Order: sequence, then structure tokens, then C-alpha cells
Amino acid sequence: MTEEIISHPEHEVVLFGSSTLAGEFDAEVFSTGFVDNQALGLVWERTVLPLLTQKAEVDVLYCPNGNGPLHEIDIPVVMCIHDVNAQKGMSSGVHQFYRKLVVPVSARACDKIVTVSEFSKREICSVLDISDDKVKVIYNGVSENYFEENSTAIDLPDEYLLFVGSLNPRKNIQGLLRAFKKIREERDIELVIIGPSNKDIFQNLELESFSGIHICGFVDELEVKYAYENAEVFVFPSFYEGFGLPPLEALACGTPIVVSDRSSMPEILGDCAVFVNPESSQEIASGIHSILDGEQTFDEDMLRSHAEKFTWESVRTNAISLFEEVNE
Repeated sequence: MTEEIISHPEHEVVLFGSSTLAGEFDAEVFSTGFVDNQALGLVWERTVLPLLTQKAEVDVLYCPNGNGPLHEIDIPVVMCIHDVNAQKGMSSGVHQFYRKLVVPVSARACDKIVTVSEFSKREICSVLDISDDKVKVIYNGVSENYFEENSTAIDLPDEYLLFVGSLNPRKNIQGLLRAFKKIREERDIELVIIGPSNKDIFQNLELESFSGIHICGFVDELEVKYAYENAEVFVFPSFYEGFGLPPLEALACGTPIVVSDRSSMPEILGDCAVFVNPESSQEIASGIHSILDGEQTFDEDMLRSHAEKFTWESVRTNAISLFEEVNE
């Protein structure tokens, strides 16, 4: 989204943060006093950043990750809150404590809140006690790379199920693994997991009892695209998602998906998925079987057309419109 906003021809954008941003984006960067440390960076955002907005003479401050000022400042503030998973106890200890402490304060102090789904809007209004008219929904976009023909091959099994995402407990990797074990009892298929590793996810599972699992860690976007394109089924049985981008990326590649029936998933994916109860590994397995056995079929062009509704160009247009609105 940052690149899209910077590329807008009618508005000038300045960035606040690490001086290294100057090498990533074509925009002026204000980094006075910034220290490249997560904890100190958060303090900087709360103390120095509001002062730098005056020096930079900006008209609107956009805070993309819920880290807005804790009090009103002289210019309008728009803050993005993707979801309230921390408020609902779904994050790690320190991060969860921090988000519970400061996000409600920043949400009350800012002028507008952007979120990524109607589901998240309802959650924000309910959990943070924010008025409905203060929250604007702007859906995320899918990278154009996923709609193009090129991809980068990586070494993968001949037939596999695919999961892409962080290995956070709310992603329900344990439920996926248990469902996969049931699938393996009847079918010779493997499971590929792509995303940052988190060994704690597996501590309650006897991994030696599982075979056919490939944990790839982080790979670049064109390699992920190759994995999507060649998967039999993409599986995403998450307990909680504010938006959930990987299922849309899979659809952009024409790959059928089995996803959770919870949170934002039905809203974002419509009729283009097999929805399952994430609490039931048997239902997850049955959903996967329904695609593998041809009981559920999806037209690839329909899947791609649905994903094409979510563009970063649309994100930019809606975001700029909101910035102009709060600056009137």
C-alpha cells in the first residue's frame, strides 16, 4: 500500500521511521532520533513522531499498524487496525500486553480508523468501543504478480496440499496437521507449509507420527506463486482472520481452497471456497477430500475473477479519498 500511495501523482508523501526507508521508497524520509530497535521504535512513534509531523508540514498522518499517537495532535490522524486478535488473547505475551494497553487509547485519539473487512469493523467497534462511523473498511489487494504467467520453480512434491502463512497458534496448524494425518491414511499426498517458523506450534504434537510434511520457511513471492499454482488444494483453517490474504492469492493462481468458516473468511471469499469448521479436524479432512475426489469443483477462471476484485489500485483510491476527507 505504501508504494501505491507514493505513486499517486497529485499528492506528496513523506515517510517517518528508519533512514533505510529511503532505499526502499521514492519519498522523503524523516528519521530524527529513530533507533532501529523494536521497543525503542515504539517509544519513538509515541513521542518524537508527533513533533516531526510539524517539521514535515504534513496535512494528514497515516499510521498503518495501529501505532497512532496516544493523544490528539494538530493534524488529522488515520490509523489502520487490521484486527483485534491481541485484545482477544490470540497474540504472544509482550505483544499482546502492549496492544491491549495502547491500541484502545490510540483508537480513541485518532480521527479515523481504517480496517480490512466488515468483520474487523464489527470487532473493532465492539471490543474497542468505537463508533461505527469512525471506522472505514478498505479491503486489501492481491499482488499483480499472482495474476501473471511467470513464477519461479522450487523443489516440491508431485502431489501436495499447501498452507501459506505465519505459524501462529490462531492459524490452527495443529488442526491442519491432524486433518492431514487422516488424509494420509487414504491417499498418498504430502503437505507443504510455507511461512516463518514457530517451533512452539509443534511442541504438543508428536511429529515423528507424521510423514510427508515439508516445512519450507520463507520463500520469495514468485516461488510462493509456483507453490500455489501446483498445489492440489490450498488449506487455511484459521480460527481468526481480519482479512486473510493467502486464500485470495491461491484463487488468483486458480487453485481450489478449503478454509475456515469463521471470522472474515466467508465475507472475503464468497462462493469460491469450501468452508469448514476449524475446530473439527474431521471436517477439515472431509473438505479436502471433497476437492481431491471431485465432489466439489471450481472453475479456474471464476476463482481468478473473484481475486481480481481485490486490487492495490482500489486500495490506493479509497485510502487517498479518505485522507482528503479528513483534511477538509
